[in-house]
Amino acid sequence: MDREQGSFDWGFGGGTNPPLNPTVQQPQPQQQPALPQQAAHPVQPSRQLPPRDDPFAEIQRPVKEEIPSWDADLSFDPSDLGFEQVEIPRKSLARRLAGPIIFLVIFVGLGIFATIAADNFARDAVAGVVAGAISDTFKGNEDTVTVDLGEGLFLGQAAAGKIDDVTIAIPEATLGALTGAIKVTATGVPTSTSQPTDTLNVAFTLPEEPALAFASTLSGKKTTSTLGDGVIAVASKVAGKKITVALAPTAVEGELVLTPQTIAVGDTVMTPDEFAESKYGTAGKSLLKVRTLCVADKLPASLTFDAIGVTATSITISASGTKVPLVGGGIATPGTCEAE
Repeated sequence: MDREQGSFDWGFGGGTNPPLNPTVQQPQPQQQPALPQQAAHPVQPSRQLPPRDDPFAEIQRPVKEEIPSWDADLSFDPSDLGFEQVEIPRKSLARRLAGPIIFLVIFVGLGIFATIAADNFARDAVAGVVAGAISDTFKGNEDTVTVDLGEGLFLGQAAAGKIDDVTIAIPEATLGALTGAIKVTATGVPTSTSQPTDTLNVAFTLPEEPALAFASTLSGKKTTSTLGDGVIAVASKVAGKKITVALAPTAVEGELVLTPQTIAVGDTVMTPDEFAESKYGTAGKSLLKVRTLCVADKLPASLTFDAIGVTATSITISASGTKVPLVGGGIATPGTCEAE
């Protein structure tokens, strides 16, 4: 059965399908005028505003900021607003450095304080050891012995192995048969007191009574001795007259030399030459002799007698040596005199 041809819509719109028979002329659709050429850049889609009933519409809508225009007549001078222009002075170099300098001074001060404290502690410890050793040597009282370790940083000297200067005072000490005050001075003292020092000096001061006993041993028998300023006065009788000879003691090559200074016959004072020419000169000739005496038996064996001092109340005899230990080595042992 033949089926009548009709139009069929394919779902694309735009009218009916072309007839199956090509011979049948179909009417041509009217052509639309050409649209103008599009711009080179794509057209941005228009912004769609949210619906009015959206509660956040006003919040989400971007706010357009208005940039204020420049007003050339506007003044920015602070004085126009009532402010006074004040120049702030620049800090001087001293003020800028004050803080660091103060910190440095405090830091250095603490270091110096700690060093001094340690140095004093070391000084006291060594002084105690020396005092004990020297008091045993000269049979003194340790509690009365004073030790001075000199100037300078003691720790530095101890590290070098030698103490520059040492001074020791013993108010009451014994050397042989004599008793008096001893002052010991030494230089270049090793940290070990048994090692030799560079130099050592011992000054033995006899008070008045022991000093007079010492002077009597020098003047001989049947004489009386008195002390004066730098002299030892020896009195005796010659031809029934009291004659007093003032002897000046000196140290010469390790020996004590007694030289007459003045001679008094009664109340008349003469020089040695005047006495020799007087009527007493022949009888008192022995009084004019210069006498040399050994005093090594009254001083440490390792030292040499080199000085003597006389006052009205004391006699000080001094001896010194080199490379002598501060303790031991004959420092506390008296020497000997050769028999004449």
